[in-house]
Amino acid sequence: MTTTSRIVALAKEIEANTIKLDEYLEKNDLPRPSFDADAPLMYQLPPDIAAAQEALNAALDELWWLNQGPIQTIVAKSFATSVGLRTILRYNLQSLVPLDTGATFQELADKTGLPVKKLTRLLRHGMTDHLFRESEPGFVKHTAATKALAVIPLLAPWSLMGMSEVGPAKMHMVDAVAKWPESEELEHAGFCLANNTSKQMFDFFEENPERMNRFKDAMSFLQTFPGLQTSYVLEAFDWAALGKGLIVDVGGSHGLVSQDIARQFPSLTFIVQDLPNVIEDAKSKVPAELADRVSFMAHDMFTEQPVHGAEVYYFRWIFHDWSDKYCIRILRSLIPALKPGARIMFSERCLEPPCTLPLRQERWNRDSDITMFAMSNSQERDQDDWEKLLRAADPRFTLDEVKRLPDAKLDLIITRWEGSA
Repeated sequence: MTTTSRIVALAKEIEANTIKLDEYLEKNDLPRPSFDADAPLMYQLPPDIAAAQEALNAALDELWWLNQGPIQTIVAKSFATSVGLRTILRYNLQSLVPLDTGATFQELADKTGLPVKKLTRLLRHGMTDHLFRESEPGFVKHTAATKALAVIPLLAPWSLMGMSEVGPAKMHMVDAVAKWPESEELEHAGFCLANNTSKQMFDFFEENPERMNRFKDAMSFLQTFPGLQTSYVLEAFDWAALGKGLIVDVGGSHGLVSQDIARQFPSLTFIVQDLPNVIEDAKSKVPAELADRVSFMAHDMFTEQPVHGAEVYYFRWIFHDWSDKYCIRILRSLIPALKPGARIMFSERCLEPPCTLPLRQERWNRDSDITMFAMSNSQERDQDDWEKLLRAADPRFTLDEVKRLPDAKLDLIITRWEGSA
């Protein structure tokens, strides 16, 4: 006998209570809920309809979390600066609660040194967001979300990055705009006010190694996130058409994208550029079978590009870290090295035009843009922004194509240099 799944049962409950609420509004000639400015601000509902509305809210909430899945639950609560999640990560509770047996509040209090009453209050708040569950009074067991924290090591630093760095920066972003309304400088970001520093984010992290390591771990986790896999870069362009071409991966860190392309297209060669300390570490980690085609070079992207005549100069998630002023400097530093027809490619967001996406998809774009605004006074860009940026750097940069792939979180923005030799 087939049993009804929880998500189907919730969907049916949502339908039944929605119909009950809607029929009441129609019968009593009341306007339906909407986001219009003239919509009712509050309904005075009789007890049975109010109960149906509350049951509808509860079912919607549970179905929303189930549909998100455990990793997306953690992601959502990271950006919401969840008290429960912060408590768990601050005391590493995802590791202190055994996956198979669970633990009592008292056992966790003994391990963390927290008063049991306060720890219990904090965790019970987190449990309302499906972060642990109280299987019986006084006993803590994992949910899928907290298990994900325990078994995916990089998920925790990513979550802490969201709560400890991004969240406070966003809270101070409006103050930063008020203080420096016309500035394009990185040190005039909400991040700087949140940390009471005159240094831009990357320089600040260099002086705080623990936070820098957390940032690096968070970025490593982000590379594995659905929609950000390097496979999308391989699909978005005809790399084979470049023949035996040379690709320069500017700001490419350990060259993971270049290595993935190199595996699929053995006629191509790659030079990965980044700052000296990154390059020294990367050199020792390149697979032996790729060492003859993937090399590394220390280079500051704000200085003149030393590799001349490459087919492609590739940037992955670099330009969204910088305001237009600095992106123009990066582009102009390439010009002496460019041959006619050379491509400059960006794996970045090219935001869709406003009023074209469902609101949930639009939220991803706007969250990304505001995060960059808050952290480094930079931005995500739409096609018009990209075209203006290229023209400001040099009119000989032309935007050839924006390749969008289904489910990809980054687009491939393909630019060509139309200058002469």
